[in-house]
Amino acid sequence: MYVQEITIHIQSADDIEAMEEEFGLLLAHYRQNGQTQGKFESQFLNGTKIVCYPFTHEKDSLSQVYNNFYVNRQSKKIEELCEAQIQFSTVGKAYESYTGACSCDKPSFYILITNYLTIQSPITCGDCNCAVPLYKLPSYYDHGYGPILSWESNYNSCDTLQMNSEIGEQWALNQMQKFNSPLSKQGIDICRRIEELTQTPTYYYLFHYRKTKMKENSTSCPSCGGKWQLSNQLHRFYDFQCPKCRLLSTVSLNS
Repeated sequence: MYVQEITIHIQSADDIEAMEEEFGLLLAHYRQNGQTQGKFESQFLNGTKIVCYPFTHEKDSLSQVYNNFYVNRQSKKIEELCEAQIQFSTVGKAYESYTGACSCDKPSFYILITNYLTIQSPITCGDCNCAVPLYKLPSYYDHGYGPILSWESNYNSCDTLQMNSEIGEQWALNQMQKFNSPLSKQGIDICRRIEELTQTPTYYYLFHYRKTKMKENSTSCPSCGGKWQLSNQLHRFYDFQCPKCRLLSTVSLNS
């Protein structure tokens, strides 16, 4: 994960307020295209210069080669209004708590997974277990990845509720751990669409938390009822895998 700097000079002080809005829209397009990570960036004015420090998965994530239609259109609009060029530079590498981006030529499968803390891509590589920048996938919808990010936001909201353990905890847990919940259905539909676009099997991570102990090795896939326990953990995390239903899960930490 890298910290980038995006800046542009505004020629007239009278245009600053309008350009702040235009610049904010550009950052929203970068997020929708998977080029920046997280919902919020450090943005500020330095005289007549707008400055922003977004996170990216790769050093060249903001390269024009990854831009979609909306990023290019908004970039051009801002540069014409400001009569200046948008400048990019890499400030540095984020702490090692963030894994690097996937560099596999052709992953054998993908996993849709996230949590309330991470700002990494919700798609990980099944081979290297690193995040897959969304712009490395075929365009999902309207030149970008809006539905994937919508599911991610929904999941993070549920995860936050269950972590707070006060209001809506059980409802949120049901959304995350039941394969037929609205949240899981939304995620599974996304997995199926990604698989269609990439011709790569795409699994949905099913959260697993139980308030009572249970014999984990007696469980079966909640969707098809087939055996799904792995003989060896996948990536030292996943304990269950159903290739038929494209589901992955773990032994409950509460067991």
